[in-house]
Amino acid sequence: MLVDVVVQERPVDVGVAEPEQLISYRLGQPPFADWLDRIGPDQAAEFARATADAIRPVMQPYQPVVVFLAGRTAA
Repeated sequence: MLVDVVVQERPVDVGVAEPEQLISYRLGQPPFADWLDRIGPDQAAEFARATADAIRPVMQPYQPVVVFLAGRTAA
């Protein structure tokens, strides 16, 4: 059993600051794999370029909120 448990939620800088980085990260997620295979590499690259261009004006560094849990075991 854990005691003296502390939980914090805070954004973490994961180094994703450019639209191309964010698009690459998101399209690298498993749910997109089949769809990207179906449309092929040329269309996938065009989609990634167009999407990066679309978010460029509003893009802020991606900082996902992470839950940190700390505690110790009871004596």
